[in-house]
Amino acid sequence: MDVTVALFGTYADLLPPGSEGGKAIVEVDEGTTVAALLDRLGVPEEGRRFVTVDGRPAEPTGGLRQGAEVRVIVPLAGG
Repeated sequence: MDVTVALFGTYADLLPPGSEGGKAIVEVDEGTTVAALLDRLGVPEEGRRFVTVDGRPAEPTGGLRQGAEVRVIVPLAGG
């Protein structure tokens, strides 16, 4: 099944070749969890604080469904 993954900031470099605008469609097996997808892409643990699936906060053990959109939001620092 296919899910859309959006990675921002430096994590966008982890997307597969051919991705555009920080987004890619990734094929996963049915039953794949959010954590398994992020492991596969190489997103470090410290980058998983703000993850959403279809606009809602995601649980790492939550399963994905066909067409879901997973976003990993990198917090900005500043002052």
